[in-house]
Amino acid sequence: MLTIEELVKGVQDLVPLPKAYIRIQELVNDPDSSLDDVTKVIVNDAALTSRILRIANSAYMALASKVDTVARAVQVLGLNQVHDLALAGAAVGSLTKIKTPSLNIGDFWRRSVYCAVVARIICKQQKISSPERLFVSGLLHDTGHLLLAYRQPERYAEMRTESITTKMSMATIEQNELGFTYAELGAALLNNWQLPETIIAPVQHHVLDVAAMPIEQRAETAILHVSAVIARAAMWRSEADEPVPEFDPAALQQYDIDDKIIESIMQEADEAVIEAMTLLLPNVPTNLAPRVAAVSAA
Repeated sequence: MLTIEELVKGVQDLVPLPKAYIRIQELVNDPDSSLDDVTKVIVNDAALTSRILRIANSAYMALASKVDTVARAVQVLGLNQVHDLALAGAAVGSLTKIKTPSLNIGDFWRRSVYCAVVARIICKQQKISSPERLFVSGLLHDTGHLLLAYRQPERYAEMRTESITTKMSMATIEQNELGFTYAELGAALLNNWQLPETIIAPVQHHVLDVAAMPIEQRAETAILHVSAVIARAAMWRSEADEPVPEFDPAALQQYDIDDKIIESIMQEADEAVIEAMTLLLPNVPTNLAPRVAAVSAA
């Protein structure tokens, strides 16, 4: 079996981040840069310009007035939020180049976007700053499965079958058989992309015991863990699907999340995810699975 490093090396040339995003990343990290510098980068990339304006004017962002120029979008959204939205679009654009018969790509993206939307909802409910950053972590939380299915399709299919048969989570099976989980694999790609540690850490740790995490990482890891479980439950159709993992009690306790709150989150997410899918993945069908899986905090 290939190591994490070997698996990532095999795809990093296939899925580089666009140069425009890399330049925005540099500017965000440069204390001497200005909003005008970022605006110029976006304006010179037609696809990025279109994406930023569509997102800025969407009901999803719920801005008070229409944004008709990139300069206005950057001014209204701010440097960090523009960075996160640009990253979301750039990452999706790169990762959609990966094709594999071992994974239903439509389900993969719907689940990823659902997780992202739920993470943002929880952030806003809990009045946590930078909800778009957790949105990006949610969007990318399952990237390791995409890489594994692409690089080792037969092994991925075997482990998925084992997960369905035994009702064990994929993370548990991966740890037992590979010595690492999809979360670690996905985080390795994000690290190669040189993304901010604040985005990588929740992805890497969301399948671990939240109570055992360093205290400074618990809050965002807990959000991503809860979001990932809810997304898996929302996408679950039948016994032929992977089992929905159990909630980590420590993650629920972090924000006093109970069954009533979970249901309200899912109701809000069901409405928001279709627009988010349309904004980020216009070519992927937005239909969601009927809600048949019960997810409980108990």
